[in-house]
Amino acid sequence: MLRFNKIAILIVLAVSLSHALSARADANPQFIADERSALERLLNGHKVINIVDDFLAFWDVAKSKTPFVQRRLWMRMVESKYRDYFDRAVYRDATPRERRAMLREFLIRVPSQVEAIRELNKTIYNNIIQAFINFKHVRFAEYTQQNDIYIGLSLFRFDGAVRAVQNDAGIPDTLCLGMEALSTYSPEQVRIAITHEFFHLYHFSFLFRNPSLADFRAPHMPLIIEGMAVAGTEECYPFLPRSLYLHFTDEEIATQQRDLSVSAARFLELVKTEAPPESYEQWFTNNATDEAPSRGGYLLGYEVAKRVLADYTLEEMVRMSPAELRALVEQHLNAIAGNGVLILASTN
Repeated sequence: MLRFNKIAILIVLAVSLSHALSARADANPQFIADERSALERLLNGHKVINIVDDFLAFWDVAKSKTPFVQRRLWMRMVESKYRDYFDRAVYRDATPRERRAMLREFLIRVPSQVEAIRELNKTIYNNIIQAFINFKHVRFAEYTQQNDIYIGLSLFRFDGAVRAVQNDAGIPDTLCLGMEALSTYSPEQVRIAITHEFFHLYHFSFLFRNPSLADFRAPHMPLIIEGMAVAGTEECYPFLPRSLYLHFTDEEIATQQRDLSVSAARFLELVKTEAPPESYEQWFTNNATDEAPSRGGYLLGYEVAKRVLADYTLEEMVRMSPAELRALVEQHLNAIAGNGVLILASTN
C-alpha cells in the first residue's frame, strides 16, 4: 500500500508539473532555463546539452541564404560546436560524400519543420522530466543516470537513440534525441519515445559491463533489445494501445500479427545462421521488403519479450548475457513459428 501511495503521489506531481510548466514556459522564457536546471538535478547532476538552441539561432540567420552559404553557416554555428555528437551519433561510419548528402537532404527537408521544432524546444525539458519520473521513480527505481544527454538533431535518421558519444570504445552510453522527428509527435508519443531510450540506457548499463562487441552483431540482440524496451515502456505507461509503444498504426499491427508465425520463422533462420547485420537490419527500418515487414523486428521482439516475461522480470532480463538471451529468443521464436497463433495478443 505504501508503494502504491508513493506512485500515486508521483503521478499527480508529474501531471501538475506538466500543466504548470506548460503554462509558464511561453509567459516566461527564463523559466525554461530553470526547468533545465531542475532536470539536470533529477539526472544526478549530468548535463542536458541542447543543440536545438544553436540550430534555431543558425536558422534565423541562414533561412534566406543560398544552399552553399547555409552549409557553411551550419558547419560554423552548429556542427563544429558538437563534433563528437555528429560524428558518433549521426554520421557514424558515413563517408565524406555520404555526410554531404545527409546534410544536403536535411537542409532541404527541415524548413517545414522549423516552427514545430521551435515549439517542442519550449516543452522538451518538461517531457523529459515526466518520462524520467515515470521511468525511475514509478517503475525502475534502481536506474541511475550515468552520462549527459543531448537534445539534438538526427538529420531525420532517428527520433531517439542511444549512441557511443562519451567513450572511445564504441559502447552505447548517451541518450540522443532527434528533435526534427519528435516534433511530428504528440506530447504522449514524445514521452513514450524518450522512455523507450531510457530503458535502453538501463539495459546497456548491465549488458556492456564486460563487452565483446562481436556478441552484439548477432541477429537475436537487436530483436530482444528492442522488444525489451517496448515492454519496459509499456510497464511505465500501462493500459495504452500497443500502437503507441510500437509507433505503429492499428492496421500495421493487425497485418503483422496475421503474418507473425511467418516472420518468426524467417527471423529464426537469421539467428540460427548467425546472419550479419546487413542481412537483418531491414527488420528495424521503415522500409518493407519481401523478407521483412516495416519495423517488423519491433513487434516480433516485443512478442518474444512478453513470452519471456511469463517466467522472468525485466530486472532479471537486463542482467542476462547475450548467450542466455539467445537461448530464450530461439525458444520463443520456435514457439511462435510452430504455433502460428498470437497467444499474447493485446485486446487494446
